[in-house]
Amino acid sequence: MSDLTAVSASSSSVGEPSDGGAGSIAVVLGRFDVLLSHGLTQILREDRSIEIVGADLDRAALEHAVAAQAPRVAILDETTVGERSILERMRAAQPMTGIVVLAHLPTVAYGMRLFAGGASCVAKEASAENILAAVHIAADGRRVFAADDGHLVERSHPATVASLTPREAEVLEFLSRGQSHAEIAHALQLGVETVRTHAAHIRGKLGVRNKRELIGLTLPVQPEVEIRGGMSLF
Repeated sequence: MSDLTAVSASSSSVGEPSDGGAGSIAVVLGRFDVLLSHGLTQILREDRSIEIVGADLDRAALEHAVAAQAPRVAILDETTVGERSILERMRAAQPMTGIVVLAHLPTVAYGMRLFAGGASCVAKEASAENILAAVHIAADGRRVFAADDGHLVERSHPATVASLTPREAEVLEFLSRGQSHAEIAHALQLGVETVRTHAAHIRGKLGVRNKRELIGLTLPVQPEVEIRGGMSLF
């Protein structure tokens, strides 16, 4: 398995409702420059399953719209997430809203940081097809990094998560946020070597080679596991 698994967008997924036809995908748009805003709006309107319920929203208006309207997807400009806490506030207000950040020629490292912060990342130079595919993926509760080279890198919850122990699932939650072994040890009041051991077991069970492959993986809701400690995007 490579560090990043590239998956192409299926042409059948574009233009089809991600919830099987039960309803449209409500989308709110942050503030972009005029040309990008116009082009993005046109692309989204070409997909009949997408409904734009708010556009050209500044930070405050965007956060209010997410909290009040609970859209399926919120699309932000990279300048908006310069304030790193906005992603945390939006996710706290509406955990089920998928967040997509549009960035100019984003690096893999930047995409991984956004994954860790709970957001998808799409290059502004991506094709219309990949932008629409990213919106559908985010609407389904998954995360994607769409580079300008035409590939999509997707993150979701691992299919073999059931094989993890409760403690391993707890450690994985922190690893998915990009936190270090030392940070996890401090948050869970464990020894660093103990955390390293748990991390090694997690990688073995999930079939990944390194910590970076764990960034952005999400876990099914597990109410019995209490997650302590914060996270930092940058």
